[in-house]
Amino acid sequence: MNPELNLIVVAHPDDEILGFGASGHKLVKQGEIVQSIILCGNVDARHLRPTDEELYLDCLKANEVLGFSEPVLGSFPNIRLNTVDHIELVQFIEKQILQFKPTRIFTHHPSDLNDDHHQISRACLAASRLYQRRDDVPPLKSLHFMEIQSATDWAYEKNMEGFRPNLFVEIENELDVKLQALSKYRNVMREYPHPRSVEAIKGLAAYRGAQNGQNYAEAFQTIFQRELV
Repeated sequence: MNPELNLIVVAHPDDEILGFGASGHKLVKQGEIVQSIILCGNVDARHLRPTDEELYLDCLKANEVLGFSEPVLGSFPNIRLNTVDHIELVQFIEKQILQFKPTRIFTHHPSDLNDDHHQISRACLAASRLYQRRDDVPPLKSLHFMEIQSATDWAYEKNMEGFRPNLFVEIENELDVKLQALSKYRNVMREYPHPRSVEAIKGLAAYRGAQNGQNYAEAFQTIFQRELV
């Protein structure tokens, strides 16, 4: 039997680690595959951005630390995904679904403050139904929203529904590896009290764990589950 494959569909390099780093590493240790799909691979509008080569190497190293497969990097415009036709984003994600045939998909919450996250979430929701339109695509078991610090937590909830976690993955043994992976990205981490500080990331993990009787956890919002197990 082939190992289960988890597809992480995100806008920017580092989103895959912030949202799914510890949980993904835990699944890799259990024999599953984690594949990152990063649509704005160049993040050309990022503050304190390293060179193209440095950013690419940072991304490879961060994913390698966690045992993830080599990430797929798209070339869509950073902080300008609202200028891209929705169908282009959907078709790019569908192409990855056809290639990797995922069991589960993890993506952004549509209410994130970062509009790129919103656009990716909408496109991923549309693409996730591909198995119902094509006989050569295995059925998807589940679809989940992630939380990205300094994006999900910064959203204003007026006229939108905020992140409501209902799945908690215990990560006590994976948290330090997640932080190690994040450290591979130059100029991403910040000093406390910024949400992308070591203290804040540990604090959120402790809070999510306490919500579910665990020491540390990453939280997700399951919006589709086809099978019980």
